[in-house]
Amino acid sequence: MFPLRKLKELPPKSRLRKIVLILQNVEIGLAQGKDPDRACLRAVCELARAELSKQAAGSNSKTCFQKLKSADLLRALNALRHEILAYLGAEPAEWDFLDLNKGILDSAKRMVLPLRVYIEDIRSPFNVGSIFRTAEAFAVEHVYLSAHTPLPTYKRAAKTARGCEKIVDWSVEPLSVLKQTTEVFALELGGTPLDKFKFPKQGTVLIGSEELGLSPEALALADAGLGRVSIAMAGAKRSLNVATAFGILMQKWYTAIAGKA
Repeated sequence: MFPLRKLKELPPKSRLRKIVLILQNVEIGLAQGKDPDRACLRAVCELARAELSKQAAGSNSKTCFQKLKSADLLRALNALRHEILAYLGAEPAEWDFLDLNKGILDSAKRMVLPLRVYIEDIRSPFNVGSIFRTAEAFAVEHVYLSAHTPLPTYKRAAKTARGCEKIVDWSVEPLSVLKQTTEVFALELGGTPLDKFKFPKQGTVLIGSEELGLSPEALALADAGLGRVSIAMAGAKRSLNVATAFGILMQKWYTAIAGKA
């Protein structure tokens, strides 16, 4: 842990930023079963509290750090770290959240069903990473990416994929890779409502660009196959982030066929 003497010498905001990093490391250690030096940790947190609120400096520190079980301590430190980030005006996006499971995911532990996804020209690497995370959760066998879709190995995509890009099979392919199959459908507006769509036991769903949706060629491929499926919405905007919409669809598809796999 960073020496307390040096920590105290830092300017206030630099000190808080350093404390954020210290707390991150302690949280990861706790998740891995390592108990920190609680006396030192308490002193670090007292420094943070002193900056956040002079009246709260040192309050409940002995009870918090000496008596809490590891799981409760982990939550307390996480809450303090996010309080500091909010104070600094640096609240994290979802992809900045700690991944407490630092090991490589075990592909042997996941169910794999004959479900495939074709990502056509999605531009945001964060959306690509989120799609991979959802694909892993719902037993997707393979993800195809168009040539203009960011690779899941890109840094920003990998941040949201959280290791799932390493255990879900994927490849970069032209749309023509699907021309020999009829079990293709599109997630697109104007289709069959999600709760009335008959999901195939195996097949490929097409999802398209955040801005333009699927290309005419992709829609023609879907219309020649199983058609289009849409998510009913009640809002004024009547639209969802593509990764969010994909998650809704995949939960429905997985639920429809998991018992028959």
